[in-house]
Amino acid sequence: MTIVAISRELGSGGNAIAAAVAKALNFEYVEREILLRAAQAHGVPEEKIADVDERRLSLWERFDEEKRRYLIFIEAAYYSFAEKGKVVTAGRGGPFFLRDVSHALKVRIMAPFDVRVRRVMEQDKVDQRTAATRVRTYDRELSARIDYLFGLDWTQPEHYDLVINTGADTWQFYTDLLVSAAQHPQYQPTPESRQRIRDLSLAAQVRAAIAKDPVTKNINVEVAAQSGRVALKGVVFSPAMMDAAAEVAKRVPGVAGVSCEAVEIPRVYPGPIM
Repeated sequence: MTIVAISRELGSGGNAIAAAVAKALNFEYVEREILLRAAQAHGVPEEKIADVDERRLSLWERFDEEKRRYLIFIEAAYYSFAEKGKVVTAGRGGPFFLRDVSHALKVRIMAPFDVRVRRVMEQDKVDQRTAATRVRTYDRELSARIDYLFGLDWTQPEHYDLVINTGADTWQFYTDLLVSAAQHPQYQPTPESRQRIRDLSLAAQVRAAIAKDPVTKNINVEVAAQSGRVALKGVVFSPAMMDAAAEVAKRVPGVAGVSCEAVEIPRVYPGPIM
């Protein structure tokens, strides 16, 4: 049930390495399939899911309820794969979604800027200036995306178990290194780590169900799960809205019970009393 979660720079060769590691381990390899699963499971056009996942959100879009729901769907789809184990994921947020899961090997694959530019030139058949612009744009947007989603600087090594510099083009070595690490006892699941990923996945599925339901889709609620018990916490306009969210949560497979903590606010702010 080991999970290998890879975050990679453009031009680092991370996707190819991830696919090779999955093949060597006989694990499932997941990349854009996450988006497809999110789109299919929640009836959202794939191109809209991809737009939210791949592009930096503007300040106003951060408050767009539709895009917030799409991000929730992506998270739920990711956990649905990760919970099964024996999977290699290559994407922006994998190591951060799994930062509290001990049997997840969290990896960053990077390379020097000039090496990445050269590879993009060769792969995309573009000139040096165009390739450099693509690499810089990718780096800037990825940093903004991870900061927005997780409040973290994705370049910092403390967020990963391994940081691999692929500047030397020794691809088989990088693959062998990750295969060996994934097979180490350090990254084999324990009863506690299995329960942790189940809890994270269940909470994500509940958030997605609430975001999909036409009555509760605009409620911004925190969800935590522990051994099938789900706790909802949020600010609502009326207790009935939290009750509706609880009813949605109860219908999610695996939920054994639901508790709620709601802070009610008036729909119309009357202004200061003079």
